[in-house]
Amino acid sequence: MDEPTIEDWLDRHHVEIIRTHATTLDGTVVGKYVNRPKFLKTLPEGHGIADMALAMDMDGTPHLTFWHEFRNALIGDVHLKPDINTIIWDGIDPDLGHCVCEFVDVDGNEISICPRTLLRKVTSQVNELGYEVKAAFELEFFLFSNSFESARRRQYRDLDPVTAASSEAIYQARNAYRVKPFMTEVVKRLNWQRFDWESWSDEGGIGQIELNFSPKDPVAAADTLSRARQLIHEVAVDMDMAVTFMAQHSHGFANGLHIHHSLVDSKGKAIFLDESGRTDFLMQWVAGIVATTPAATSVFFPTVNSFRRMREFQAPPVTASWGEENKSAALRLITRSAGAARIENRLPAGDANPYLALAFILAGGLAGIRHAMRPPPELTDLGWGLPDEVERLPNSVMKAADALQADSLLAGVLGQDVIDYWINSRRWDWLNFQSSGDDPTSEATTDWELKRYFELI
Repeated sequence: MDEPTIEDWLDRHHVEIIRTHATTLDGTVVGKYVNRPKFLKTLPEGHGIADMALAMDMDGTPHLTFWHEFRNALIGDVHLKPDINTIIWDGIDPDLGHCVCEFVDVDGNEISICPRTLLRKVTSQVNELGYEVKAAFELEFFLFSNSFESARRRQYRDLDPVTAASSEAIYQARNAYRVKPFMTEVVKRLNWQRFDWESWSDEGGIGQIELNFSPKDPVAAADTLSRARQLIHEVAVDMDMAVTFMAQHSHGFANGLHIHHSLVDSKGKAIFLDESGRTDFLMQWVAGIVATTPAATSVFFPTVNSFRRMREFQAPPVTASWGEENKSAALRLITRSAGAARIENRLPAGDANPYLALAFILAGGLAGIRHAMRPPPELTDLGWGLPDEVERLPNSVMKAADALQADSLLAGVLGQDVIDYWINSRRWDWLNFQSSGDDPTSEATTDWELKRYFELI
């Protein structure tokens, strides 16, 4: 879409204000409400925003003890560059449109640690091999009848989940009926904004919902996921309710973010499966993802809270493994037919950044192809309760950061500067947690985690 076309689009939809939308390293949404003349005047470079928007923690503290080349030494500006092909009408506010952006410097140059830019560049590397990726997310969240203001007063504890039962069942029609008024509004807005969703259902946690999206190009899929989180939050605000996407807000089942992906060639033919079964390409692709899984855990489990989800027999895998239709493996292969052949990564926590998580998955696959890797033996048993000598994945922010630092495969695809900056940001979060005054050895979610993650993730 070029600038005259975007102006026509704004005319047809009577849009006078555009909310720009970019995603930080932590997966939170930042942006501005920009009036129409300003939005058009600043195309294609976009409008200014302080560079700390991409270099601050969840509490808004700038990263000052580590740096990246895009940053001004005196804390300057960057731009949010709109991808005008993503512009949509709000559906509720008749004057409002939304547009996804990427972080660029003031000269319009790409910033390597921008999550959307990184995913776009990794996807291009797959495209250069002659393949296209299709990706889809399964989004989980908890719904409460309390408003966010009420939840804040309660310090996010002892909230009232929207449910018919206090047991951790799944797919319960009566539980789903209780949340239907909320999800009816969510679906209405998803449809208005033309987000392709497939189904929603009651999930295993008390008051937990899962919403599944249709396969798309990786960047479009991550755009949809990030926008959907914001949309669901806004519906909760408008209905005086509360939702959270944080991994483990209390005891019991936690929020995950399962990611499916498949590859097709230029003619649309699936390449994971052929007449003889699993292809060599699939096995090398899987081998690379499995080999980089301990390192990628740092992105799949980005917060202190994420790792509370990693408990045996509680749904998340705990080993770097793969298996056909095995939901206890990190990678679940689904190869019952060529058309349906795909990989489900079951590791990422609900607070994972969708752009980064998918970028690291594809980078692992690319490393497997480039190095002609072979996977370890298939996991044909249950992946929990295995003997102690079976290596588990890193189970803390610091251990995962160390695993990522020790890995060379991902840096070869993503860039060492991206890896280094991410590691420093995780160690910064760990230091903040250790200095919070809460008990860092607590087995239960702490007040620091709830205040930090409940509303902003």
